[in-house]
Amino acid sequence: MEDFERLLDENPEIEHVELSNYGEMFLNPRLPELLEAAYRRNVVVSGSNGVNLNFAREDALEAVVRYRVRGLTCSIDGATADSYARYRRNGNLNQVLRNIDRILHYKRELRSGFPLLYWQFVVFGHNEDEVETARRMAEERGMEFVPRLSWDSQYAPVANPELVTIQTGLTGSTREEFKAKTGVDYTRDICYQLWRAPVVNWDGKLLGCCVNYWGDFGANVFADGLAGSVASPRMEQARGMLLGKQSPSPEIPCSTCSQFESLRESGRWLTDAEVASHSGPSHLVSVVPLAPESIRFAKVAISQVGDAALEPAATDSTGRGFRFGIDHAFFSTVPGPGSYQAIIEALTPSGWRRFSRSFTVLPRPICHEFVFDLRTPQDVSEDSKVANSPRLKTWIR
Repeated sequence: MEDFERLLDENPEIEHVELSNYGEMFLNPRLPELLEAAYRRNVVVSGSNGVNLNFAREDALEAVVRYRVRGLTCSIDGATADSYARYRRNGNLNQVLRNIDRILHYKRELRSGFPLLYWQFVVFGHNEDEVETARRMAEERGMEFVPRLSWDSQYAPVANPELVTIQTGLTGSTREEFKAKTGVDYTRDICYQLWRAPVVNWDGKLLGCCVNYWGDFGANVFADGLAGSVASPRMEQARGMLLGKQSPSPEIPCSTCSQFESLRESGRWLTDAEVASHSGPSHLVSVVPLAPESIRFAKVAISQVGDAALEPAATDSTGRGFRFGIDHAFFSTVPGPGSYQAIIEALTPSGWRRFSRSFTVLPRPICHEFVFDLRTPQDVSEDSKVANSPRLKTWIR
């Protein structure tokens, strides 16, 4: 905990931290404290590389909502208990779904859209017939369904590659097929982490990327500082190797990585322009509309104030649908800090009604949340806390 706080305090330029490695962040008994520490410093946290959610304390499930974790990618490779446990050995699908439902409970209770929840489904031969069922289960919980290709196509290979490709929308049913069709590796973007999101081990050792577990780059972030560590000679050499500008050395973990071997075999090295174009997470806005029970559907659009080209009528195709009682929030990435407007076109019993709410996106944090109360005092009971609150209720995370 102390190392984490010092890392953030000594490096105020850090905007986003991904809690991820070869482990499970929910096993850390001090996870709520870690999330609160980042929250107080306007640092956004995510678990987008994957959590399995088999074990999670109640205070941790509440904390990921209270402290506005940006997103959680839940690794759920099956729609039934048996198929799920084939790959997630000893995993309990029912427990995972219960934990997700608890997160959804806290999102409703705290009126929050965060964290975004993703259902990641690695496709195998033993679960390929459950793709559509899993997709439906994800949609029922407001989760985005994310099918993925297996690291090892020889493990439980799919039996119907063409159907899998159609159902998942992926370019191929194996990583080999993906590379044959696109010319690049399925996980090519992992190598960008050496520039944009260098991985630091729990003990401070610089690992570089999320694939590496067998070595480090000879620097310790907690002892040597973040800036000096990420600019160390070994890191600079590794970056040069991935660009095809330097030769590998035994002390560089990339030298024995399959990712680097694939780059060398194909000759399709990373480029400076390619790396520069992947600058990391953008500003994300969550809008949580509250409406009387008579309103069940709306369309929501975000526009930048003062830019007529970005001011669409929410009732046309530029507005995205929002289902009250089912959807938790509307999300939009925005170009950066500035003044914006949320246009909400709600379908009332008497027809469409337009609401417009202005808000300001600050430079930090990079995730912002706004709650817009569309109800009139008559819609709210006298003993409700929001009965006398302003029509526009906002808080930022």
